[in-house]
Amino acid sequence: MGRRQLLRGILIGLGLLAALMVWVVVWLLTRSPVALLLAHPELPPIVGFAPSSAQALLVLAVPLDEVQAFWQAATPAPQRRATRQQWQKFFSPEGPGWLGSMLAGGSLDFEREVRPWLGKSTLLASLPEWGTLVALETRDAALSQFELNLLWERQSLAGRPVQVDTYKGIQVVSSPIPGLQGFSAAVFGEQYVLLAEQPAAIRAAIDAWQLPQLSLVAQPLFQQVIQPLREAHVGWAFWQNPEAVSPDGLTLQAVGLGLGVNFRGLVAESAALWHAPAGFSLPTAEAFRPQILQHLPDKTLALVSGENLASVWQSLGQIQPLNPLGLRVDPGQWLQRLQSQVALDWQHLLPEGGEFAFALLPGDGDPAWLWVGKLPDESVATAGRSPYFDLDERARAQGWQVISLATKRGTATAWAKPTIPAGGQSEPQPVATAGRSPYRSIHRPEIPVLAGEPLEVSGKGGSASLQAAEALPQTLPGIPLPAQVYHADRKGYSYLASSLGALETALADPPLSANRAWRKLVASLPHRNLGYGYGSLGLLLESELPDPVASAARSAKGSRWSSTRFAFATTALAVSEAPYPDRGCQITQMGKLFWQWY
Repeated sequence: MGRRQLLRGILIGLGLLAALMVWVVVWLLTRSPVALLLAHPELPPIVGFAPSSAQALLVLAVPLDEVQAFWQAATPAPQRRATRQQWQKFFSPEGPGWLGSMLAGGSLDFEREVRPWLGKSTLLASLPEWGTLVALETRDAALSQFELNLLWERQSLAGRPVQVDTYKGIQVVSSPIPGLQGFSAAVFGEQYVLLAEQPAAIRAAIDAWQLPQLSLVAQPLFQQVIQPLREAHVGWAFWQNPEAVSPDGLTLQAVGLGLGVNFRGLVAESAALWHAPAGFSLPTAEAFRPQILQHLPDKTLALVSGENLASVWQSLGQIQPLNPLGLRVDPGQWLQRLQSQVALDWQHLLPEGGEFAFALLPGDGDPAWLWVGKLPDESVATAGRSPYFDLDERARAQGWQVISLATKRGTATAWAKPTIPAGGQSEPQPVATAGRSPYRSIHRPEIPVLAGEPLEVSGKGGSASLQAAEALPQTLPGIPLPAQVYHADRKGYSYLASSLGALETALADPPLSANRAWRKLVASLPHRNLGYGYGSLGLLLESELPDPVASAARSAKGSRWSSTRFAFATTALAVSEAPYPDRGCQITQMGKLFWQWY
């Protein structure tokens, strides 16, 4: 009898344990912060308030409470208090931009007067004509109406006018708030609250809801970049270019992001729609596993990699300038700046095919640049140098003089542009004979290159002047000091750098692909792709940004956010015909972005 009772007790205990396990699993999948990782929400109905004229859009399909809970859970324990304070500061009168001005000017307490009635979804839209539009789902329409009435009473007591209008049966209340051009609000039915700087924005949102053809959701550009996104766990972001497409260049028409999270940062699936002119050719691109990362040093600050440099270079030169959210982006100007700094015809110098990467390395002052490219397979010799494809010869053909150097990592060359004498006429150029190049390598007699004794140079990224003084002759006629480009070929790859220190770093340091921090950064990205982009927020903030972005950048520089890094991988390119009667074509670029917070 006692044995039977013992067996029954064991079975009851196992049943309770199983029930507890089931409860824990259900809680983890539905109510814990981890549930955000498994969410796959549909595009919420609130997006129907966005008018077709909206230039930028952000839609959250999960409650802010869940976002905050996940952020706290993902933050390392020693930083959670600071993270909670950052969250509270963001939703306070000290918060950024429109939100902070609204809370400060209206004397609103977000935690006490707004958060209790917030529902599941949120919409934030930028309208070129009327400023900011915010739509909030409410879980208690009566409470939200009560809090808005309190706001209007405070405005009246402060001596500010309160105007009430009715539009299509919806009450739209407006009142000036210090720090804003204006402030308007409306309670739409029993489910939504609309906020805007101008009452016209609320009227446009009501029109878009009641007439779906006026909504952004009905626009082809929105559908083309949002529908392919399948990994949105938190929400979506959208931007469209207000400029007309160019018949002669590449125009970025729209970008869509499917937003997700993991325990290290933000993950986003992206879709970009480009318009290309008639006859634009895009080489066939298949995803591959990049090998170029094995030839970049682990000190790399930023990089862009890919294949078919000739096609990429031509495409960059054709991209029309962009102005997303006040930031001017002009890839054509970047190329012109590179060519003005180093007077080389880069497009006819570098290999047209194969993998390549442009990278920035630490330097003394400004970062040093580095280019690494794969040499053509059929021309790679056993010593690592190409007998048929020689960058030194191509540089000579463009009028540069090449100086041989011996370094700790083998032979390298330095390129220097001959100067024009004071008389204003250049020196006569040598004449090519017997199929030989008219230019010759110049060796410094004091440097024992032929004796096989390497020149001692620093592997650090020092200034170009100091490195050139160590490696180059001081009184070589017709050659400016320092040299502008340093070159070496190793193991089938060619290296060009702006300083000898950067070249030494690239040849000597452990590869970026072996760096643990890099592997963690790209773990969320597909390993087979069409190329990487990588950088840090701090490096971006060091560039010249226009107001009002410049003030925000200066305040963020030096903070923890400035040290956060991001990586991007292009996963696919697809070409289709543009809608009739446009005779051009459209290119859809799919990719994945990861922004690492921890």
